[in-house]
Amino acid sequence: MSLVSILTPFKNAEKYILQTAESIFAQDYTDWEWILINDHSQEKEIHVLAPYLHDKRVLIVENDGTGIISALHKGLKLAKGEYITRMDADDLMPAKKLSLFVKELAIGSGEIVTGKVSYFASDGKVSEGYQGYENWLNKRVEESDHFDQIYRECSVASANWLMRRKDLLACGGFNGLVYPEDYDLLFRWYQHGFTITSVKEVTHFWREHPQRTSRNSLDYAQDRFFELKVNRFLEIDHKGENLILNGTGRKGRLTAKILLDKGVPFSWVSIEPEKFKAGLYGQRIFGHQEVWFGDPVVVLNVAKIEKKIVTSLYEEKNRIERVITF
Repeated sequence: MSLVSILTPFKNAEKYILQTAESIFAQDYTDWEWILINDHSQEKEIHVLAPYLHDKRVLIVENDGTGIISALHKGLKLAKGEYITRMDADDLMPAKKLSLFVKELAIGSGEIVTGKVSYFASDGKVSEGYQGYENWLNKRVEESDHFDQIYRECSVASANWLMRRKDLLACGGFNGLVYPEDYDLLFRWYQHGFTITSVKEVTHFWREHPQRTSRNSLDYAQDRFFELKVNRFLEIDHKGENLILNGTGRKGRLTAKILLDKGVPFSWVSIEPEKFKAGLYGQRIFGHQEVWFGDPVVVLNVAKIEKKIVTSLYEEKNRIERVITF
């Protein structure tokens, strides 16, 4: 067996962390170390975990800085395992998670293993939004198209992956990530040409509750996701092509502001341009049939229109290089 290092930042997780511990100790793969990084918690997680602290595989340390990224960086520095994975302090592992991941990881390098997720709610019903995200994530597993969908949403759940430590270090580890850090790490894998392999089983139980960090921190607000994805598109995939921004709703306006702030030229298109005779942010709003921006063209689609329809709207006047759905 090869050692798996499980990294768990925690803050005010006293209510759920015992169940998380139970799920880790129930793994049928037993060669692991659990590194817990205390991110200035105000609760008594260490007292709750007392039954497990005698086990030499468990290490609790203090975060040198503040926040999840700093905590993950500290954990990775201490990790001794050949493999690295994350675990949130309020979620659960199916008993076969680690063994399935280790078995699936091919010999070589540059690979991440993930699997399906299942949301559950300890205090009520899982929201429709999270149910939809669960279905979308699991479809990525079935279709093995995580990087094809990278600009749509974060296509790998934050604590549902495993990779070699040497690969994580080779792409920079957690150092220099910005929030939302799980999404930025996915872009880092994408930029480095890594591959993602999927286990076609549920490998992570994701707890839905009102205190969840992703629900309450501005680091995980929609604006931060859009800022990240637009910035990474410009850094990784924009090769100087002309841009069409398709859509004038909230997502379109967020994207436009970022492009304008960075001085990136684009043509802005709406299905109802007559509503915007005065323009938006000093930009003229074109109709689909009147815009022409030269060849080649990348369409940033933020409207609720399918890719094939978007392509057909512009292909007569522009050579469409790609349609990227935000």
